[in-house]
Amino acid sequence: MYIVEQLPLIRQKQFEQTLGKTNIDDYVRGEVLHLSYTAHDLAPFARDLGYDGAPFAWDENDRRHRLARLDALFFHLYGLSRDDAAYILDTFPIVREHDEKTHGRYLTKELILAYMNALTAGDFTTIVQV
Repeated sequence: MYIVEQLPLIRQKQFEQTLGKTNIDDYVRGEVLHLSYTAHDLAPFARDLGYDGAPFAWDENDRRHRLARLDALFFHLYGLSRDDAAYILDTFPIVREHDEKTHGRYLTKELILAYMNALTAGDFTTIVQV
């Protein structure tokens, strides 16, 4: 058990908290649903999460923002500062190279850092423009 206690896991009670007016657990569940349920094959999974609608359309831009918002939230839950997150993101050269080739800049890092600012203010709904 002492090994499990040393793993860098986010405690369940952190997910049960709210940030602004948003329950973190419900937010993460909803984002996972949107990112995962893109085909009818996953209908049982969606129903397990309380959703009985059609699969979500694959939208690359929407997915990029949802993933960046989740990354920002997890940096927050781990107690990392914006500077810490920037440093960590700089250790992913393949992501940087792909972004620079595709977007002309390190878009992933820019989005995550911008969403960290929004989440600090309790804002889970704004779509940042960088």
